[in-house]
Amino acid sequence: MTDRYDAVISRKDKNGTTRYTKIGAAFPAKGDRGGFNIVLDALPMPNAEGQAWISLFVPKPNETAVNALPKRGQPAEPGADLDDSIPF
Repeated sequence: MTDRYDAVISRKDKNGTTRYTKIGAAFPAKGDRGGFNIVLDALPMPNAEGQAWISLFVPKPNETAVNALPKRGQPAEPGADLDDSIPF
């Protein structure tokens, strides 16, 4: 069992494509009773039936964020993440 789940909602965009938005996280509750604690960073809007569905998924690794961090013991280089190809 994973130690954290992403709490997400799904919505259809104008083209009918399902889009997912992360709104929080769920963690296994401590103690003998089991269960989960859920922390929400945003509140979902109810659908036409007045329901707000939240789905829990195992988080995907974020390679971009991990690779962007400086290695331990190495100072971050100022401006290293800037791209100078902006056309203005």
